[in-house]
This record gives sequence, structure tokens and C-alpha cells, in this order.
Amino acid sequence: MHGGKESGEQAPLRRPRTAARTSAPGNGRATLIKLVLAAVVLLLLAYYVGNRKPAPPATDTATAAADVAAPATASPHAGPAALVIQGEKSTTMANIDEARMSVQEGGNVLRIEGSVGRNFATQMKTLLDANPSVRRIDITSGGGYANPGLEAARLINRNNLTVRVRSHCASMCVALWAAANQRQLEADAVIGLHQWNPQCDARPEEAERKECHYQVQFATEHNSSYNAWLRAAGFNQRLLNLQTQTASEDIAVLFAPQLWENGVDFTAVDSNGTRMSREAVLQHLAARAKRG
Repeated sequence: MHGGKESGEQAPLRRPRTAARTSAPGNGRATLIKLVLAAVVLLLLAYYVGNRKPAPPATDTATAAADVAAPATASPHAGPAALVIQGEKSTTMANIDEARMSVQEGGNVLRIEGSVGRNFATQMKTLLDANPSVRRIDITSGGGYANPGLEAARLINRNNLTVRVRSHCASMCVALWAAANQRQLEADAVIGLHQWNPQCDARPEEAERKECHYQVQFATEHNSSYNAWLRAAGFNQRLLNLQTQTASEDIAVLFAPQLWENGVDFTAVDSNGTRMSREAVLQHLAARAKRG
């Protein structure tokens, strides 16, 4: 999940000590999230059903050692804190690839897989204009650049589209989900938050640095900013704090139960798009934990 506003993102309460470390920034974090999904499910299940906390399994890229602590200001019923996956800070400018986009299901669904690249909003608008019957976007993304991401969020909002998260949606991708008319989340998909990392001062030209700082200011203060979209979707102050307190090279991972407990407005669905109750989601996570 990419770290910045031209890549960036966020996180909240006392940050749980955590999880897993990887030397690969960017796409490496998306891979790592897949590797630790089973561990996160086990941790969540332990909280919800009252069993002892199981140790996460080791992976071939990292040893997951989760120490999930309740935040100091949390209520007794607030649920477990987010699992923070730790990455390595990048010392070079991010080079973000373009997402793959395709219209599916008889022209009703736009499938998006990959990063929010520089041409993301332009590519999305072209496909939506050519396919006015599209009513839903299915997305799996680790985030990307802020400017095209916020432009795409406004496009989603203006067109009253539904956005369904498959697998994971992190960083700038969360703004796309939050800006939707209706938000859907597959039962074992995750949302990822972290700080912005615009890398403005690393740009070689002064004009580029000034433009970058302007974009950062717009993306944090404007009424269609990243935080504004999250607030509109019900993200409470705990989650907004989580976003701002999680380092840009890390990612705070949240499952459906934690999002519900913190006020986020969305519908959980299975892989076929059938609506699932909160109890059904917990049963799904429990079954996954048993399989894992």
C-alpha cells in the first residue's frame, strides 16, 4: 500500500505494537497483508469469542508477532486495536504503476485492480463515459497518488456509484470507498490506514515542490479532502487519529467488525455480493480461523 499523498495516508489511538516487518515498500505491503490475513482473523476471533489470543503463524517473509493492545482511551466495548504492519521507510521517490480497469457483468461493474497512478482518474472517467450503465466499482488497491485519487473520489461521488472492496483497500483507495454513494466490503476484506507521504521536498524542481505542497494542503483542508470523505462515511475520531498516527511506511489493518464498532457506514457482502449480517460476518471469520 503506497505511502503517500502523491502517495499517502493515515491512522489512531495508542498504536498497537505489532506485527510484521517487510523490507519491500509499496506493493510489498499489499503482498504482506495477504500473508497475515489469517493471523489477523485469529486475533479478531479470539477477541470476539473470548478465547485466549493465539499466536499468529510465521510466514516466509516475516514472523508475525502480534501484540494487540486496547487503546488507552478506548471504552471496554470498543474492540481490539488495529494490527499495524510495519514496513521500511523509502528513501527514493515512489514510482506507482497504473491500475488495471475493465468493465464487466454486462457493463454494470467497473473492476479495478492495482495502484492509483497518475492517470487513474482520467482512465476511470473515460470508461465511465463510455459505459454509462456502470453502477458499481469493485476495487482491490493499495493506494497511490493523492491528486488523481481525490479527483476519482469526486467522480465516484458525483455519479452516485457503489464501491465494493475485494481483498484490500488502503491509503488513497479508502477515499474512493468512503466517497461512494453506497459502500460494500467483502467479509474478509480489509481497510488500511496510514499517514500521507507526499515526498514533496524530494522533488528535483522548485515548481514541482510548490505544486506538491499545494496539493497536500488541498487534500487536507478542502471539503472534498481525504479526511472529509472519511468523516462523511462515518469514520470516527479514533480512526482518523489512527490514520494520522500510523507512519507512512506502515499500515493499520481493519476488518469489518472494527469498522462497524467505530461508526463506519457500509454493507458486508460475500464473494457473490449477497448481503451479510454482522453475525454472519463473525461466523465467516470464525470458519476461516478454523480452516487456518
